[in-house]
Amino acid sequence: MRFAFPAAVISACLASTAATAQAQSLPSAAPEEVDSTVELDRIQVVGTRERGYRPTTATTANKSDVAIKETPFSIQVVSRELIADRGVTTFGEAVRTVPGLTPQVGFLGSNDRFRLRGFATPSNLKNGLRRSVFIPIDELANVEQIEVLKGPASALYGRFEPGGVVNIVTKKPLTEQRTTVDFTAGRYDFLRSTLDTSGPIGDTLGYRITAAVQDNDSFRDFADARTHFVSPVLAWRPSVDTEVVFELEYVHREQGLDRGFGNSPLFLQVPVNRNYGEPYARGTNISRLGSVTLAHRFGNDWNLRLAAQATEGELNGLYVSYGFPAVSGAATPDPQVNRFAQPVFDRERDGVLQAELSGLLTGYGIEHRVLAGTELARTTEDSRFSSAALGPLNLFDPVYGQQPGAVFAGFFNTVNRTRALYVQDEMRLGTQWRLLLGARYDRAEYTSEDSFVLEGAQGGGDDDAISPRVGLTYTPSEAVSLYASWAESFVPEVFNRLRSGSLPKPARGEQREIGAKFSLLQGRFTPTVAWFDIRRLDGIVADPTDPTFTFVIQTGEQRGRGWEFDLPLVVNDSWRLLASYTRLDARFTEDPDLRGNRLANAPEENASLWSTYDLAGPLRGLSVGAGAHYVGEREANNVNAFQLPSYTRLDANVAYRFGERDRWRAQLNVQNLGDKRYYDSGGSFVPTYPGAPRTWTASLGLTF
Repeated sequence: MRFAFPAAVISACLASTAATAQAQSLPSAAPEEVDSTVELDRIQVVGTRERGYRPTTATTANKSDVAIKETPFSIQVVSRELIADRGVTTFGEAVRTVPGLTPQVGFLGSNDRFRLRGFATPSNLKNGLRRSVFIPIDELANVEQIEVLKGPASALYGRFEPGGVVNIVTKKPLTEQRTTVDFTAGRYDFLRSTLDTSGPIGDTLGYRITAAVQDNDSFRDFADARTHFVSPVLAWRPSVDTEVVFELEYVHREQGLDRGFGNSPLFLQVPVNRNYGEPYARGTNISRLGSVTLAHRFGNDWNLRLAAQATEGELNGLYVSYGFPAVSGAATPDPQVNRFAQPVFDRERDGVLQAELSGLLTGYGIEHRVLAGTELARTTEDSRFSSAALGPLNLFDPVYGQQPGAVFAGFFNTVNRTRALYVQDEMRLGTQWRLLLGARYDRAEYTSEDSFVLEGAQGGGDDDAISPRVGLTYTPSEAVSLYASWAESFVPEVFNRLRSGSLPKPARGEQREIGAKFSLLQGRFTPTVAWFDIRRLDGIVADPTDPTFTFVIQTGEQRGRGWEFDLPLVVNDSWRLLASYTRLDARFTEDPDLRGNRLANAPEENASLWSTYDLAGPLRGLSVGAGAHYVGEREANNVNAFQLPSYTRLDANVAYRFGERDRWRAQLNVQNLGDKRYYDSGGSFVPTYPGAPRTWTASLGLTF
């Protein structure tokens, strides 16, 4: 299919509530000790209207402050200003402007997931620490920016798929008192209020509290939700060189559990609001996070970082799943949707301990920025699943109210322990060349006990792997950087089983990437262009010969190959634009049943565009914004039985800042202006989820 972006290319704009500068560290406890050669406060400038939407540094890539332009990997950052300008309220919507990323609705519609360069992401990073994504909810209220690193990240972070990794960076205490409150209302009885307050406590302490309360219905039947979120952060700086940050998160969500549409093309003919569950299919999702990070700066450019994080996601409820097959009598006038009820209790826990030492060394004319670290991690999942018979529904005329029959109960428990060591050396070779060498050794020990998929199945084992990466950057001028890189990935599999009852082998991946990064027009135009080739070995997919989707198979090789570009542009002080495009060929290359098939939910083409414009003169304070998201045709499952159609979604908004120092902000957002019918995601394990029809929200905020 030839890519065609909408002709109504966007010239509009929008304003941001982000302040022109935010100080991200506390004042010194002892000013008299200040030396003129020591910089006390690290100032991160965010939200200035003269800057583009992509920040110039991201610690995810190398765990350092090296500029993105000098990093031999493709990385994009979703800034707080872009989130505010687009007026989005969910994690999934915030990352839509990232090239190579495809939305993927999470389990039962309870959270947001996605694919990077065609491959799923079973985990994210939160402030650089690993967190599973099956159950936990990520709220946007406390997010400062989202960093998306493309390609294998195992050389620094361990168990990740080869498509890439997402790091969520949360808001930290400010040096000056500031409070922002927002109230939002919208279609489908959407109500949301947020609080963000921060400031110093004496000379050495600072706090930040973010909170959100949301009550919403949905365009989907029986899929309403009520969410409460709070995150307190305390930063303590006992000296100029030492800072300790304590952070907590708590999310409580009660919602209708929505399984989307079944894996059959017949569902593409029914209204998008239709839910084939029952009104009583509901659940409670609770997510908790606690972390502490100590950063200490020694003399001579050496730094110590110690971090610990514990997270838990818990889902308790009942949902209605599709039978096998999802539809019977497909060729008759009255197809029947097969169903069964599943009471569920699922608890997912992650614990991570990290210690890192980094610094600068020089010798023989070469500058070395070195990093050495160690990590201990433990991931557990404790699941209690039940299955009960439930009568079918007519596909075109469902009548609800049936009750579940006899219950079959089962469980599975998994434990995955990892010990790791990693090293990295970023070398500056003269003024134009940079060489990056890094590797991580992981030792994984895991156990799995299962009575639901296969009665009495037990398993376990241990695997180790060395995951290297190499990158070279050549900067012939300040305006241009050319790079090439190679990296590998490693992921043990403990949550699924083969037909034999045994656990699959660890999946391994490899990527080669070349690209170019630019800084043009005095830094106002900073495009990135990248070509990549990813190979994933022994990756798991649903067994195509198993109609119940109970078992998995390991494919010999999956390949994702393509190119992408990211174009952030500041036209002038009032007009900012961001465009991206990805061309991807993701398919099975070495499997007797699936060879040649395309990977599910991996479109050949994907693009986005967003632009904001701040008006001047008598209309000062008024901003307008508009954008478009294009997703090409995708396979709905790995057997390529049917396709999800391509779509272009148009969004727009208008904002007005007013009052003393622009403290007030009013904003109107409209998503899916054309009321386009589209599908957010699909897959063999994941049902098909439709996107929302035309939706609007109106918000009013105050900063003081």
